[in-house]
Amino acid sequence: MTMTSDRRAAPLLPGEAGLRRAVLIDPRPGRVLAYLEDDFHHFEIALSHDGRAITGVEATTIRHPWTTCAGAGPKLIERLTGVALADVASFDSPYAQCTHLYDLALFAASKAGGDRPHLFRMFVEDWKNGLRRAVIDRDGVVLIDWRLDRETVLPPHDHAGRSLRELRHWAAELPADEREAALLLRRAVFISVGRTFDPDLQEDVPNPPPGACFAHQPENFDPAARFRGSRRDFTHAVEGPLAARAAACA
Repeated sequence: MTMTSDRRAAPLLPGEAGLRRAVLIDPRPGRVLAYLEDDFHHFEIALSHDGRAITGVEATTIRHPWTTCAGAGPKLIERLTGVALADVASFDSPYAQCTHLYDLALFAASKAGGDRPHLFRMFVEDWKNGLRRAVIDRDGVVLIDWRLDRETVLPPHDHAGRSLRELRHWAAELPADEREAALLLRRAVFISVGRTFDPDLQEDVPNPPPGACFAHQPENFDPAARFRGSRRDFTHAVEGPLAARAAACA
């Protein structure tokens, strides 16, 4: 690692109002540890593998918007155990899983052959008239610094005028490191809208459409299952998301 533990524990762009998210991937022989934390979520995954298939899964749901999200861990373990590493991208419908656990599991599996940990820190500015900045670094090196009009990339980026909602169609044109970072940052951009309301105070908070994720499948959805008090705001925090995990890996 090229960063000191103090810097790794700090939030990206401290003091600027916006969502912060961190993803830490720690590949080891026969095992990949993966961690995710942001204003609304904190999940951890451990994948065991034999180089060909996943032999075991541990999934921990620590902090999430709905109490029903906790049931997504056992569902992930059931569906993912035994799946070939090459087939992880299609092991289940993402709508049947927790979106964030699903993304983290796919990312962890893609790093099964890795030899060092990496910390990705993200920042999505609270928008002003739809305009905002979105940044991601890896181990302290900035990979993307977008200016956005809602979900559309603005100049001077090479892909100005393109929408993040269509990113999977044009991500192949990006260099490998930037493509990986773009897909991570895209999710942070989409969830950042959650900072515009307070679910602890508002009863009529926006929700994904029915069936959009595990907690919003008809058999799981409970409008009274809000996990109150689970939100964090890292804007003025001394330590950012995954601070303890990041410091331990430094």
